[in-house]
Amino acid sequence: MYHEIESHSCSKETEEAAARPSVLPNRKLRRSQAVVWSSGGADRLRLAFFIHGTPGAASDWSLVWEELDKLGFDCETLCLDRPGFGENEAWKAAENWEEQIDCFESALLPELQEGTRLVLVGHSYGAALALGLAERFADDGRVAGLVLVSGVLSPKEKQRRWYHRALLLPLVSRVAPQRYVQSAREMSAVAGQLSVLEAVWRSDDLAVSLIHGDEDSLIPLANSEYARDRFGGAVAKLTVVPGGGHALTRSHASVIAREIVAVYARIAAEGEVAS
Repeated sequence: MYHEIESHSCSKETEEAAARPSVLPNRKLRRSQAVVWSSGGADRLRLAFFIHGTPGAASDWSLVWEELDKLGFDCETLCLDRPGFGENEAWKAAENWEEQIDCFESALLPELQEGTRLVLVGHSYGAALALGLAERFADDGRVAGLVLVSGVLSPKEKQRRWYHRALLLPLVSRVAPQRYVQSAREMSAVAGQLSVLEAVWRSDDLAVSLIHGDEDSLIPLANSEYARDRFGGAVAKLTVVPGGGHALTRSHASVIAREIVAVYARIAAEGEVAS
C-alpha cells in the first residue's frame, strides 16, 4: 500500500519517582544497564515501545509524544537510551545486535500482560532493531504492530558509508566521540543482520506503517519500499512525506503520531473481525 501526504513546511530493578522533564515521559525506571523511561499511561494494554536511531537518545521522540498528547491518545509509552547512548554508558552491550535486543526484551517483559497490544516504533537504525525484536517475538505473537520511520530496512541498500569506515580506523576511533564510533560499528554490520531476518516478513497478522521522506539522503526511500514489498500491501502501508528528510521525528512528529494512532485502530478493528 502506498500513501502520499502533503508536505509539512539488566540486574536488580529500581524505580525513581521524578517530575516530568520537558522532553521525556513522567517517570523514570532503571533496569540493569538500561535507562528506561515510561509514561505511566492509563491504558496499560496499549503499549508503544520507542527505539531511537544511531547515534541518538530516548529524547529524540519527545515531539512525537507531545503530538500523541495533543491527539488525546492514551497508551503506555516505553523507551530507553540504547546501551552506549544518551544517559547509558554501557558501551560493551551496544556493540552486539543480539545483546541490544536482549536489553529491549528485559525492559518490555515486566510491562507485558495478557491482552497487551504491543507496537514497536523505530527510527532509522532503531527501525532495524524493531524488526529484530519483532523477529524474536514472532513465534508467540507478542508484537501487534510496527511503525518504522526513515528506517534502515533493506539489506540490499548501501548502509555503510565512507565516514563509517573512517571512524573505525584505529587512529580515528581513539579520538572521535565514542557515540559516533559506536554508530559506525552499528551501521557497518546492519546489512548482514537484516539479511538473516525471515519470520518477521511472514507475519501477516501485523499492522505495519512505514513512513519515509522522499528527500532522505542518509537512508533512502528504497529502504521502506523494500519493506513494503517484503511485508506485502495487505500488511504494510507506506506513507511518503514529500520533501521530507531523515529527521522526521523532529520535522513531521504529527505525521508519526497519527500513524501510531492509525496502527492501533487497525489492530482493534482486526481484533473485532477475528472475534
